[in-house]
Amino acid sequence: MKLRSTVALLLIGFGLASSTAWAAGAVKRDVRMGSYRVERDVTPGRNKVVGTLTNVGHVPVHSARVSFRLFDAKGRAIGRATDETHDLQPGQTWKFHALAHGNVSRARLLQVKTQ
Repeated sequence: MKLRSTVALLLIGFGLASSTAWAAGAVKRDVRMGSYRVERDVTPGRNKVVGTLTNVGHVPVHSARVSFRLFDAKGRAIGRATDETHDLQPGQTWKFHALAHGNVSRARLLQVKTQ
């Protein structure tokens, strides 16, 4: 009887561990960052980082956020720019416009976060 209980507990424990691991990593959201650039506005200090992000996976992306580090002409970091979208379907391309305040000369991608 003791052996049966032990085996049953091991099987239940394994099943729970398996379902937890499956739930945590079952769906991978595949996105591809296209080219991006700083687009300067005619009004000083009102720039944006523009580019594209494509859902190359087989499932919808519920939300996607892009973040950029901003630099001035001397290469000093002067801030961040972010943009976010929701419900990016498989094969769909999002054209982002991350507002970039200040005298921005270039941007570097920091992160693409998806859910």
